Amino acid sequence: MTIKKLALFLACLMLFAALAACTSKDKEPDETPAITDGPAEEDKGVNVYVEGIISSLDPYSSIEYVNWYVWNQIYETLVTVDAETGEIYPALAKEHTISEDGLTYSFVLEEGVKFHNSAEFKASDAVYSLNTAMEKPAMSSWTNMMDKAEATGDYSFDLTLKRQYAALPSMLAQLPIVNEEFYSENDNQYDIACGTGPYMLQEGKVDPNTEITVVRFDDNRKGPAAILSVTFKVLTDASTATIQLETGELDFLMVYSVSNYQPLIDTGNFNSTLVSAPHTAYISINTTVEPLDNKALRQALNYAADKETITLVAYEGLAVPAHMLCNESSFGANFSDATDFSFDLDKAKDKLTEAGFPDGIDFDDYDIELDYIPGSYHEKIAQSLQESWSQAGINVSLRASETYNSDSAAGTYTLVTQGSSFTADMSFMATMYGTDGIDATNYARYSNPKVDDLFAQGDATTDSAERLAIYKEICEIVIDDCPHIPIQHKQMPFVWNKDLNAVVYPSNDHPWYVYEWSWK
Repeated sequence: MTIKKLALFLACLMLFAALAACTSKDKEPDETPAITDGPAEEDKGVNVYVEGIISSLDPYSSIEYVNWYVWNQIYETLVTVDAETGEIYPALAKEHTISEDGLTYSFVLEEGVKFHNSAEFKASDAVYSLNTAMEKPAMSSWTNMMDKAEATGDYSFDLTLKRQYAALPSMLAQLPIVNEEFYSENDNQYDIACGTGPYMLQEGKVDPNTEITVVRFDDNRKGPAAILSVTFKVLTDASTATIQLETGELDFLMVYSVSNYQPLIDTGNFNSTLVSAPHTAYISINTTVEPLDNKALRQALNYAADKETITLVAYEGLAVPAHMLCNESSFGANFSDATDFSFDLDKAKDKLTEAGFPDGIDFDDYDIELDYIPGSYHEKIAQSLQESWSQAGINVSLRASETYNSDSAAGTYTLVTQGSSFTADMSFMATMYGTDGIDATNYARYSNPKVDDLFAQGDATTDSAERLAIYKEICEIVIDDCPHIPIQHKQMPFVWNKDLNAVVYPSNDHPWYVYEWSWK
């Protein structure tokens, strides 16, 4: 499965094929979303494994991917991105136009769409949703280019940008639309929800620590789903989840304990798939700390990283080596002429000599440690990398860190194992490689004025060929500068009941939609 398609950008410009609008009589909204009594007895619904606590049903409260598992069933967005092709498709918005200066997007919305509380979806809801998202820190990566949204009619609105941003539609695909009246009256309540999606909350079945049940919303604009209910079961122990799949208590899970994957497949009792995950494991290098501010030294660290062995040790081979923090399937990602940092001890030693360390380097002498997340595959990455570096004469001590996220954002670290998800467009990488991302998600504190300028050029132009050329140059500069050591792109193993027709996509936040599933 791939995301890289030139059609991504073309679709961003043309965006939505005109769709026939549907109408319905206005209905006075209820004070709270209608709650059904649940599915018929003969339908057992679907039980889905969730590996962490669902912290909130408020779609603007966080970017934790486990929350998205539930949000994706309850909410819809203005547009969607095809995870296989990267193309943009209409959802709640059926068409749009762009002003000549590229700063105003004018949207026309679908009519007759209902929220779970029976209120009709209107432009005021879209405007409220986007303006609310702009105010929420957790949404800043997707809204930092936005200025304001204003209704121009019952089913139309304008979105004004602070700067030109050609990849705006892919950002809108990350912003769920909520009902203005419901959310303004229930602000900051984590356990309620009101969207237009195919599923709605079931009364008495909301406990983010143990399970959440949603039931079919029959008035969904796309028609009723085949599966009548979905129960998200929170299980923090992967082995317990595996056992529950085998006993039939679970119907679908992503196998986080990789060692459990093959035994499940060997039973022949389940359907399964491996999808290329939009997740990259890497080492962030604090480029402001001596001697890590030495480019030649950072290049030596990259050459001395045996990524294939690290992948085997840390993820049992269910991953592929990475070149950057984005995947090669992202629009604009092009590594064809970039420096090849494949494992090469001779080149590593040459770069060490160029950096002024002909006899190798002991990072203990500089109070430099490699921080890792304890009890995770990151720990295995750190241990394997330590061994790999030692072959080139590079010594580093490891340190288990419970504060790696805050340390990384504040720059109070030297080396740290991390992971992040890429998007369908290289423009998003400005948050990881741009100077403005320092103190946010540019954990390497990398700053290159040329790269900043190129990202700005890529945002400003509407010519896809120009954007591809710009991002190719960014790839070449960043890869050569080595602010990180990209390790691997994970593959995600999914396993499910043989009688369940399930579809899975290569996406961390949007890997599956139960609306598309059915029982045989």
